[in-house]
Amino acid sequence: MMNSDDRAAFHAEFDVSRETSERLDAIILTLDAWRKRSNLIGPREWPQIWTRHVADSFQILPYVPEAAKCVDLGSGAGFPGLIVSAARPSGHVTMMESVGKKCAYLRAAITEASLNAAVYQGRIEAAPNSDAEIVTARAFAPMPKLLEYASPWMENGATGVFLKGERWKEELTDAQQSWNFAYEAIPSRTGGSGVILIVRELERGRR
Repeated sequence: MMNSDDRAAFHAEFDVSRETSERLDAIILTLDAWRKRSNLIGPREWPQIWTRHVADSFQILPYVPEAAKCVDLGSGAGFPGLIVSAARPSGHVTMMESVGKKCAYLRAAITEASLNAAVYQGRIEAAPNSDAEIVTARAFAPMPKLLEYASPWMENGATGVFLKGERWKEELTDAQQSWNFAYEAIPSRTGGSGVILIVRELERGRR
């Protein structure tokens, strides 16, 4: 069941429209039904699903234009892909995930919440060419590998909006051995020393 106190704390922190709130509720109710059989969210994490996972994803919305075409890499339980889609109904999110059970859940959540989104099941390297203005990812891969995955879109002008943990500076240093890019690090609103990394102007550099 949904933790009402945790949900209330999230809504106290963020300005959420009624329509977006209804879509978020549908996503979390679907996740609750699927989480045990698909190993999507651990039981210890569930009591803070709103203030940890939903809030962490919701905080990137100022960097995602209203009608943006987005690609979410390694979508897993749908953070941030499903959350972005719920809050940006005039845009479109393509969620990329290789695990079949997780893809089935993502499609169920899209249906239940009536989202303008799609799921690509397979390896990111094999994904068909598509347009995107924003590439998102959360807890997916270290920066050098993440930029490699994101490069088909970012080298064509897309902006990366990545949620990174406390090792983000070390990861950036590693990535700069292979890539040239501009970036901005915005402190996370959800605690800890993590950041939202905004990455632009990606080009391959000298190895």
